[in-house]
Amino acid sequence: MIGQLKRIIAFDNDGEYMVMFNPEIIRKSEPYQTEEACLSLLGGPRKTKRYNSIKVQYQNEKFQTRIKTFKGFTAQIIQHEIDHCNGILI
Repeated sequence: MIGQLKRIIAFDNDGEYMVMFNPEIIRKSEPYQTEEACLSLLGGPRKTKRYNSIKVQYQNEKFQTRIKTFKGFTAQIIQHEIDHCNGILI
């Protein structure tokens, strides 16, 4: 998204700041339709498909590989940011 070949996302995980290097969704379940807005796009919210539960493999700030399951709004945020890493806008 910024012209650099780096895959890094940062987000609020239920009140805890979290950073993921090289995140990859390895499992997803419970699909649903929603609308999202994005600072990278003009206009209002756009329809998109998300998953309520995702399992993500990533590296933490010490570059240790971790796997964690996320649900709800946090899962939606992670999916949105990983899409950006993959060059996908809503």
